[in-house]
Amino acid sequence: MVCSQSLSFFFLLLLLCHSVTVTGDEICPVFSCSETEPAIGFPFRINDLQPETCGYPGFDLTCTNRSRTILEISSSGGFWLQNIDYINQEIRVNDPDGCLPRRLLRLDLWDSPFRTALYQNYSMLRCSAEQGMPPVPYNPIGCLSNSTDEIWATASALSVDMMVSSRGCQVMTTVEVPIPWSGYYDNSALSFSDLSADLTLKWDEPQCGDCVEKGGRCAFKSSSSLEVECFGVSQPGGLSRSVSYAVTIGIGVPTLLGGIGIACYVSGRFKRYRRRNSSGADAAGSSSTVNPQPTVVAMGLDNPTIESYPKAVIGESHRLPRPNDNTCSICLSEYQPRETVRTIPQCQHCFHADCIDAWLRTNATCPICRNSPAPVLGAQPP
Repeated sequence: MVCSQSLSFFFLLLLLCHSVTVTGDEICPVFSCSETEPAIGFPFRINDLQPETCGYPGFDLTCTNRSRTILEISSSGGFWLQNIDYINQEIRVNDPDGCLPRRLLRLDLWDSPFRTALYQNYSMLRCSAEQGMPPVPYNPIGCLSNSTDEIWATASALSVDMMVSSRGCQVMTTVEVPIPWSGYYDNSALSFSDLSADLTLKWDEPQCGDCVEKGGRCAFKSSSSLEVECFGVSQPGGLSRSVSYAVTIGIGVPTLLGGIGIACYVSGRFKRYRRRNSSGADAAGSSSTVNPQPTVVAMGLDNPTIESYPKAVIGESHRLPRPNDNTCSICLSEYQPRETVRTIPQCQHCFHADCIDAWLRTNATCPICRNSPAPVLGAQPP
């Protein structure tokens, strides 16, 4: 029974070890929508190509029929994912239809995992497209303009006043445009037409940049929580997690099998011993009915005899009659300074005074050697 339970435990442990070693890294391969598109790994995942456990909430992607990678940013719609920097946790996106200014007019990041460092207020102006109008140092937004009206945008209040007074433009609205960092634009008068470059966004959670920089890959620790863990990274001065598991199994399995074998051997010997004793006891019981033996009742020692055995208080040096006896064999506790011990003179075995006194009142033998001590002649109780 013991052997079968041990073997069952062993196989269960082996199964658990195997399930740990395949967590995250092996079940989440990297995909991309095409050869020119960015490689997609955790926390991003491509719908219908990677399991849900391979991506963090809010990082789902889709592939279009033109093999473009599209990221849905909450209520702002889909953006063309141009690049992913997994170490710095940054992405570059653009408008799939080539009109990023239009998308920026209704960009809302508050309920998405992405953010930007700063926002810049831009004024939108509608100006007449008639010939002979005073020139402007930058171009209108082509994808928002038409043959009669030109749409302009600027972050400069002076430019707004100039265009209103000299060209009769009308201010349509003021919008907050995300910019990656302070000084991203060389001049605050730049217009939306100069925002043809990709929009750079960052994410804070989950934190996987350090893991990727060290050559590892992030994944969920379990399927029941959003807690992530770094896989495949060696500890300082140590082995990687997968190698550690392999070494642990390689050493632990033979050790465990050896322990099970020893346990089975000892269990078998113990059972045979009990069977022999049981048969001997039955034989002795049957013979005792014919020739009953007198019963010997062991009596303890009286208090004067017990008190005749010497006592001592342990000092800081822990010196005892037997230097190697540093543990009371009755309570199995080590002797401590200022504790009182009593010694049986005949065998010089030492015990806590309270322990040996209680023992000798019911047993007239030394707990260790089983000799029957005698009172010390001429000794006076302390």
